[in-house]
Parts: sequence; structure tokens; C-alpha cells
Amino acid sequence: MAFRLPDWFIYEIRHRLERLPRGSGGLGIRDWINDNPLRIGVAVVLCVLVLALVFGLASRPGPQQAFKQGRKAWFYDQNTEELFVGSSKKPGPIAAPSGPLPNGDPAGFRARVYSYVLNPRESELFVGFLERPDPDADANASDADLTDVPEWARAKLIRRVDDEQWVSASSPGGRKIVQRLTRPNEQGQTPIYQTPK
Repeated sequence: MAFRLPDWFIYEIRHRLERLPRGSGGLGIRDWINDNPLRIGVAVVLCVLVLALVFGLASRPGPQQAFKQGRKAWFYDQNTEELFVGSSKKPGPIAAPSGPLPNGDPAGFRARVYSYVLNPRESELFVGFLERPDPDADANASDADLTDVPEWARAKLIRRVDDEQWVSASSPGGRKIVQRLTRPNEQGQTPIYQTPK
């Protein structure tokens, strides 16, 4: 599809050029350029170069910002229903400060924590979902983090805090949990992913 300037833009430029002031000798900028074919050519070349530069800069892809995994990560203690900080290298479940679950399993699950403000207080944080490695996933895939979202989704089981059942992050139920976090709340605020300080 060929690029074409909108008609309203062409008319506006023409209108502005016609209103350029004319000098006392009757020669304005427009007349001065139109008097010499070389000046017309130079003006056209300059305009084309400026347009090429603008379109080149506009079509350049933006910088890819990789998801930066910090050294610390949020974990959720299922016994106390509170957040605590642990190493981001541990996928969970890990030992929680309150001890193990009644069945003896570790009570600390990796928590994806969000807030509606940039620099939240602890009371403004909420758990979007909990995650754990999928025991049926490939051993290499279980180490995946959010730098590779499709690989992460295939390797993780997730659930909301109030849910009983874990679902694959790549399943329809898992996608529904994650997509809920991309929708604005009643005030129009979108959740912002938070990492521990």
C-alpha cells in the first residue's frame, strides 16, 4: 500500500504557505524559492530527506526490554496466609517461616504479587496467583522463568489463593487467571507486577 498524505494535511500546508508574509519588494520566501528551479529542487530534496528520517525512526522497532528476574521473590505461606521473601532461584514450594503443611509438605509457594500503584505499601499488595513447577513437565522446562513466557506456561501449575485445584498455566483455566490480571479494575487501574525490595 502506497503512502499518501491526507487531503486535510495538504490543504492545511497550502493554506499556511499562501499566508506567508511577502517582503517589501514583493518577494517572500515562497516567491524566492519559486524564482529558481535549483532552489525548488533543494527544497524538495530536504523535504524528502526529513520525511525519510521521520519514517525511518518511526518504523524502527522499539527496544526489547527483557523481564528482569530479581534476586528475591515473593512466596506465600499457606499456614499464615502471609507473604514472605525468598530466593528467586527457588521455584517452590519451599519451607515457610510457619513450618510445613499438616501433611508435611513445604508451605511456601511462589507468589506473583501485584499492586495498583507504582511504589506500594505492603497493605496495597495482592497475590495475583500462586505457582509451582508442573511435575509432568520436562526437567529443563521446570526452571523456566517469565523471560520466556510460553516455556514458563508449559512448565508451571498456577492457582488463585482461594482456589483448591492447580491448573496448567497454558490451559484455558490458567490463561483465564493470568488474563484477569491484565484487565483494569473499577477505577480503571491496571495491576502492576511487584518484586520485593
